[in-house]
Amino acid sequence: MGSHLRVKLVLCSLLLAFLLGGRCQAQGVGSPKPTSTGSPYKVLRSVSGAAGHQDGDRYVMDDPRSVFTVGKDSKVTVYFEWEGPLGPHHFEGLWKSPEGRIVLISDFRYEAKGPRYSGYWSMLLTEGTPSGEWNIEARIDGEPAGMHSFVITGSPAAVNSSAPVVLSSADLYKKAFESTVMIEKLGADGMVLGRGTGFWVGDSQLLTAFDVIDSAASLRIRLHDGSQFSTDKVLAWNRWQDWAVLKTPSGPKAGLKAGSKDPLNVGDRCVFLEMGPVGAKLADGSITGKNTFPRAGDRLLVASGITNLSFGGPLLDEYGNYVGVLGGSILPGGDPIKTLILLSDPGSTGRPSDWETTGLVVPRTLLPDVAGLTATTSLSELAGRGELLSPVVKSDSFRSASLATIAGKERAAGFMPREYKRVFTRRDTNVTVYVNWQTTSKEKLNCIVRLYNMDNKLIDESKPREISLGPGKYVETTWNIPVNVIPSGIFRVDLVLNDKVSWRDFFRVAD
Repeated sequence: MGSHLRVKLVLCSLLLAFLLGGRCQAQGVGSPKPTSTGSPYKVLRSVSGAAGHQDGDRYVMDDPRSVFTVGKDSKVTVYFEWEGPLGPHHFEGLWKSPEGRIVLISDFRYEAKGPRYSGYWSMLLTEGTPSGEWNIEARIDGEPAGMHSFVITGSPAAVNSSAPVVLSSADLYKKAFESTVMIEKLGADGMVLGRGTGFWVGDSQLLTAFDVIDSAASLRIRLHDGSQFSTDKVLAWNRWQDWAVLKTPSGPKAGLKAGSKDPLNVGDRCVFLEMGPVGAKLADGSITGKNTFPRAGDRLLVASGITNLSFGGPLLDEYGNYVGVLGGSILPGGDPIKTLILLSDPGSTGRPSDWETTGLVVPRTLLPDVAGLTATTSLSELAGRGELLSPVVKSDSFRSASLATIAGKERAAGFMPREYKRVFTRRDTNVTVYVNWQTTSKEKLNCIVRLYNMDNKLIDESKPREISLGPGKYVETTWNIPVNVIPSGIFRVDLVLNDKVSWRDFFRVAD
């Protein structure tokens, strides 16, 4: 460590706290499972600031921020919260300068008597402290335990440095709003199949979620000034990673800048534009977790739930650069939150409502570099390759459709579902498509149930069945899919009425 850099690390006692409703909660506590990186230590959050204070057994950051100025701020304090195994642990904090050099390593030992613990370190700022982006890397027992980044400005030793500028909430909203467009996906007959969002990233280029364009014959782009135009041209796409780059007939020469491809960390501050029926508002997109899914790859979990209308919009870092695309479908054509339950254990009691305040995002690490993209592919060509799903055209002829196991004929009106679910095991024998029909007019429907794998390949289909309906007539119909004739995995089922898909769902068969 050079003579021009004076760093003093202040170690405060780690806090033992598992707070729930203002009370200490210890019932049912066990050691958490290791994260996807293999580390048993999970970072719950990290935050930096210039000042804080002790409040009982908690440390409160008085002015959380990530940019500090030499001569104005006297120190930087970084606070971590972890979840991990109980017992004695060896903690290390590694401070890294903008050049990537480790300028100080501080270590201590502490015995954790609860599953959650926290601590903070402080670094004094002097005139010789280099400007630029700093990092502090935490390790516990030699395992990665989180990293937090912050920016130092104002050092005379780095007058020519071009440190990024943190934008205010008002500036972030303005930047997101001006770059965002509404995308309507249209069927072959011009009917609107759905709406989503996209954002400008280059010369007449829009980045969006693949889910926003799936099933479309063409796309209508609506701008904030009321103008609109259409396109069916795609420059690049990945249906599993859930992103697509569109080519438009007009648009700005430049758009949002891409953020760093360095992975975001839990606790990093981000925002996004939540689109709604009455306008758009800035929502908290701070990173609360990460996960990796088979074939779909990495996904970020953010603090706020994401509306369907917001799918395809940008996740912005605090400098106004895009670092992800909202939506993050795990299965092509599936709702990103509802399909999470398909990956849970068969005996799980989790429901989509448990995730209603969570959003999924495709991270920057999966997104393409848009510069140099010129060759286009039409939506009709994608459909011909099996990349796009058939559109779902909802019908008024049935009240509801669901997946269930059937207990048998237990009432005069028809079959009684024993359990509605979407994860099945070999013990279930059949996956049953259960449909309640009711209409206000007399009609006959030709019905087929089709089973697809997740590559959109048809596996099997039922024989056509004619359903006769009349005013006030209530009918129940079931189709059985034998579990023992299909392999383990995730599948899609489509209910086709008069040659149009009217309902779709996904299920998993687990061993």
